[in-house]
Amino acid sequence: MSTLTTNARTLRGPSRVLLRVHRRTLWAACAVAAAAVVGMIAVALLSDRFATDFAGTGCTLDSSVRTCFQPARDYSDQMLDLDRLLTYMGLALIALPAVIGAFVAGPMVAREWESNTAKLSWTQSYPPSAWLTARLALPAVLVVCGITVLSGVLTWSRDRLQSPYPAFWYDVSVFGASGTVPAAGALMSLAIGALTGLTLRRTVPAMAASLFVSGLVTVVLGKLRDSLWPAVRDTFAPGDGYIWPDGAAIIEWGWATNGGDVLPANICTDASVDREVCLSEHGVIHGYLDHHPASHYWPLQLVETGILLALAALAVFAAFRVLRRLHG
Repeated sequence: MSTLTTNARTLRGPSRVLLRVHRRTLWAACAVAAAAVVGMIAVALLSDRFATDFAGTGCTLDSSVRTCFQPARDYSDQMLDLDRLLTYMGLALIALPAVIGAFVAGPMVAREWESNTAKLSWTQSYPPSAWLTARLALPAVLVVCGITVLSGVLTWSRDRLQSPYPAFWYDVSVFGASGTVPAAGALMSLAIGALTGLTLRRTVPAMAASLFVSGLVTVVLGKLRDSLWPAVRDTFAPGDGYIWPDGAAIIEWGWATNGGDVLPANICTDASVDREVCLSEHGVIHGYLDHHPASHYWPLQLVETGILLALAALAVFAAFRVLRRLHG
């Protein structure tokens, strides 16, 4: 217990200094986050209002009555604008961890090396490890809490905006901005920011490197996402009326021949040929569909989260090793 108390007191000093130095940035970030939350709530409320107003006309989107054409078009345009706003918000939330990591790399770590503030801090009553721990732990708590709230409100707003533009779980702006991935991505970017700041010790290069590495990891994981969990393969005979699973993320589909070859899906799509005859001439015995059903959302989320947390732990370990080498 005494050790824990001592460690808490050791971290209290650098944490207070960190909050005092960056209080303006913190208040600005809180203001932006609050505005984003209010904006997403406003989008959800507007969608309810537009839906109510459209329902009051007695029209539907598939109505063939001429007097309903304009109200249906206006309603579709209004909902499309709201859907785009939430899509942009989702993309911004995906990019936010990299921006936060760049801030940690530059103003919070590298700049203190450039100004020798870090070495001055080490002459106080707390060691270098506490200095780095404060720059990792305090932002981690604030950022994870903030990004979790933003992600939750975004998910709630999307649920209210289901018609006529539903959000699919596998969309880039949905998957990457929901679940546990945003918080794990923020922790990874924080750790990478601290590592690049300690390694380069120059504000602008450290910020650029942190942005690049965090962005690269996000892009690579997005490209590899379909392979993070085993996909489901359905097979079907040509012409048997196979219906694709509802809400599934389609990875690949095509045709398999009796010789074991795989043919592309568009092999017999030419309007000038008979599809059944064309497939028979190519020796097709069945079609296949590789997909992730909606039930794979959480397995994919947790695997990607685990990768991000592992990278974060590795970066934190490397950062403390670099700090130990610099401090001697």
